[in-house]
Amino acid sequence: MNLLSQRIVDYIAELMPLYTFQFADGYDCALSLVDGTLLMPVDESGAEREEGWVAVLWQGDAQRRSEVPGPLLAYQAALRCVELHGIGRLPAEVAAHRHALLTRLRDICGDLLHNEMVTRY
Repeated sequence: MNLLSQRIVDYIAELMPLYTFQFADGYDCALSLVDGTLLMPVDESGAEREEGWVAVLWQGDAQRRSEVPGPLLAYQAALRCVELHGIGRLPAEVAAHRHALLTRLRDICGDLLHNEMVTRY
């Protein structure tokens, strides 16, 4: 599956050291190294328009599953990653790292990321 949801999960999985890649139930997933939460892509192939939903299995428990907007989840994960990597760095370095991560996310999500960010303010 190379759908939007999968690309979002792949993006999050690259946000080391907060997440890593995990293969589960036939999907490439993102595993939180903080609490074991597993992020899985949602198959939206039947939908009229992909929105990038991501399944969240809290602490990896399939009985505690939620589906959330992937762009918003990825945005929050990227900000946490920048915060962690920014410890002891100059503000300009932190800003450059944040810009690079969010530009890459915008390339993946397009208007969906913009829509998610606008609803937050």
